[in-house]
Amino acid sequence: MTENVLEMKGVTKIFPGMKAVDNVDFTLKKGEVHALLGGNGAGKTTLMKILAGVYQAEEGTILIDGQPVQVNSRRKSQELGIAMIFQELSIIPNLTVAENLFLSREKKKGITLDQKRMHEEAKHILDSIGLHISPMKIVKSLSIGERQMIEIARAISTDAKIIVMDEPTTALTKDEQEKLFELIKRLKTRGTGIIYVSHRMDEIFEISDRLTVLRDGKRIETAETKDMNMARVIDFMLGDEKFANDEVAKEKSKNRSKKTVLEVKDISFKKFKNISFEVFEGEILGITGLLGSGRTEILRAIAGLDPFTSGIVKLNGKECNIKSIQDAISQGIIMVPEDRKNEGIIPGMSIQKNLTLTNLPNYFPNGLTKENREREIANKNILELNIQPKNPNKHVGKLSGGNQQKVVISRCLNLKPKVLLLDEPTQGIDIVAKTELQLLFRSLARQGMAIIVVSSELPELVALADRTIILYNGQITKVLDDDEITDKNILYYSTGGSLS
Repeated sequence: MTENVLEMKGVTKIFPGMKAVDNVDFTLKKGEVHALLGGNGAGKTTLMKILAGVYQAEEGTILIDGQPVQVNSRRKSQELGIAMIFQELSIIPNLTVAENLFLSREKKKGITLDQKRMHEEAKHILDSIGLHISPMKIVKSLSIGERQMIEIARAISTDAKIIVMDEPTTALTKDEQEKLFELIKRLKTRGTGIIYVSHRMDEIFEISDRLTVLRDGKRIETAETKDMNMARVIDFMLGDEKFANDEVAKEKSKNRSKKTVLEVKDISFKKFKNISFEVFEGEILGITGLLGSGRTEILRAIAGLDPFTSGIVKLNGKECNIKSIQDAISQGIIMVPEDRKNEGIIPGMSIQKNLTLTNLPNYFPNGLTKENREREIANKNILELNIQPKNPNKHVGKLSGGNQQKVVISRCLNLKPKVLLLDEPTQGIDIVAKTELQLLFRSLARQGMAIIVVSSELPELVALADRTIILYNGQITKVLDDDEITDKNILYYSTGGSLS
């Protein structure tokens, strides 16, 4: 009888223009925690979604307990004993704990729900994992950590033999994380195999038995965790690839001004606490960290989208009263959001309308727009940022991702910001548009603009940033300057290296 509860052999998944997973082998033993590691775009989530039946592979085989299986749907995956706990929790907030545990598997008495039986069985399941919550409690009243444990309880209630946990501790407190780890140890003794997807190195070395590293869709290494260390894992994740974009990096200036434009002092809000830093004239300050570290939340707070609960922000030495996005814009703080499709563009409107929309009161103070003047502004923006196609009447929703992003950035620049906040500004765009935008940011910095860029892409920070703040669990753990900004340093401190 095989010791492997799962074998994935030669698995390949192709999306238009790319191999997201390329001939990957992966095994999971009974009662093992197998960590799956890799940078953004390495193929981790895609591989797990193939296992969960969300995607179907073009090539490869999957074996459960040594027997080949076809995993062609979420339901089939669940029938085979596979449970996947995604980062985005799938429980329904308005239902009770018991109703969530037995969702789509409800216990019935005739044609009605057998609430008593569901509550009794739910209590037994919750007690077995040390989660003392009433089965009758409405889920929306629970903490994020408790909701995460409900997801795990649901997986256990289906007698899953394989549980995939995708970044399970992102939203957990330290106490909740310790409870999760205790539960994982208990599941191991039952023979449950656990695939643990995480960027947090300290967790990987604490909880996993083996680890596999993916890079560019390929399996790079599988090893016993005890035989590895953080430096070796990072080497496997990064490889020998030269990350820094030389054309952008050479534009960096070593003679930055020390005139403070933006000063952030002890601001706090939900995911971050007592954050302080300053941004100088003509500087690009990078901010990075793992998902959930608070990087985006800091930008949104400064931009007035989610106002901070304590602390102060000063612009050119004067304290700012930022309670809304309009407050921030009026004082010269402008943000390019991460989600350009939902927060950046209006897809059904033309390039011209998208470019001029937020600045109409300045262009036309009497309230009457003039088509010729609006067209003139749009054509100027299109030329300056090389927006393609150059037809201002083209609907923005029809443009490529890179050109959509150019429209968003151009519209922000029309507001003449003193501080430009960029959240994942080149995410999901092609290399040509990415380089154009990065060179634009360096040009703006040379002209004296203060820029903050939040990015999870190592090459971007190495090439762009003059200084980089590293966040871990909502706090600044390291500030890298100039030549200290390397891919290895960023990855090391982002994954808790400074704490080990």
